[in-house]
Order: sequence, then C-alpha cells, then structure tokens
Amino acid sequence: MVVTTTFASPLGEILLAADGRGLTGLWFEGQEHFGSTLLKEDPEHVEGADAVSGAGGMSSVSPANGAASSVLERSWAWLNAYFAGQEPRFTPPLHLIGTAFQREVWYELLSIPRGEVATYGEIAQRVAARHRVPGNETPVVSPRAVGAAVARNPVSIIVPCHRVVAADGSLNGYAGGLDRKEWLLRLEGAYEE
Repeated sequence: MVVTTTFASPLGEILLAADGRGLTGLWFEGQEHFGSTLLKEDPEHVEGADAVSGAGGMSSVSPANGAASSVLERSWAWLNAYFAGQEPRFTPPLHLIGTAFQREVWYELLSIPRGEVATYGEIAQRVAARHRVPGNETPVVSPRAVGAAVARNPVSIIVPCHRVVAADGSLNGYAGGLDRKEWLLRLEGAYEE
C-alpha cells in the first residue's frame, strides 16, 4: 500500500510517497514525471490525511500504514535537516521502482557527496566499470542512457540527481526545473556563478 504526504519546502510543495519497503517517490509539484511510481507496484493507494499530516509533521497512523508512515517520518526529518543547510546523517529507506539499469544509475547518484557534482559521462564510466569482466574491455554505457535514467529518478533531492551536470560543467536536465537545481547546488556549496 502506498501512503503519501506533502512537505512545504523553500522551493515549493513536495509530494512524498512510501510503501512498507521504503520511499518510492519525492517530487516537486509540477515537475516532469510527477507521481510516476505511485501505482507501479500496488494498485491500492491511500492519500495523505488518513495516514499522515502534511501540516508541520506526522500524525498517528493506522497499523496497516505503520511501516510506510515510518518511512515518511524519516523522510520528513531528512528534508528538514537538508533545507536547514545541514548534512543529514542518514538516508531514509528507499524502494526505487524502475528498470535494473535505472536503479543502478540511481544508486550511483547516492555516492556523489554533498557539495560536489559529477557528469553524465562520469556516472556512465562508474556504471560500466562495475560490469567489467576480467580480461575484457570495459562495457560501454552511454552518457545519454545515464541522462535518461537520471531524468526518471523518482526520489528527487534524497537521490541527488541535481548533482549531475553536463560535460562542460553547465547545469542542464533537471525534472524539477533548472532554477531549483541551481538553488539546491548553491545550498550545498557546489555552485557559484
């Protein structure tokens, strides 16, 4: 069962979605692919007020929604720390729904430290290196394919797709909008004009 709540961020309202396994979505209102994983695995979907409160914190929950609501509580704590300019010391449980390649790229994004960026090409090389067979040339992974996977990241901010930049270091390709990408990188100290 998927449970949702909203979070009021300095960049606009954010929708969070979780199931008993982990956070399945975090989207800025109006971003590309908004809500893309809400009904992917479980057609039974519960919206906000029954499970959690979007006004200043989490409320009590029914036992059926307990695990998902616990994930949302941890996600709220992560976002509160992040937007306060702190480095959250934990990652909420994640249940990333996508193809094997997409998930591999998304988990690679988690290795980009706060305050740093990586290019699509660098991410492609890291993914390809994990598939190298001793004695064989490293498989080729297209930066374009990585870009397509990054664009489909269902858990913005926590899975830091905003930390991926073009080969020349320019900002491009953020489903939440380039203005938000720039703001997030400035908050982290990774971008200055």
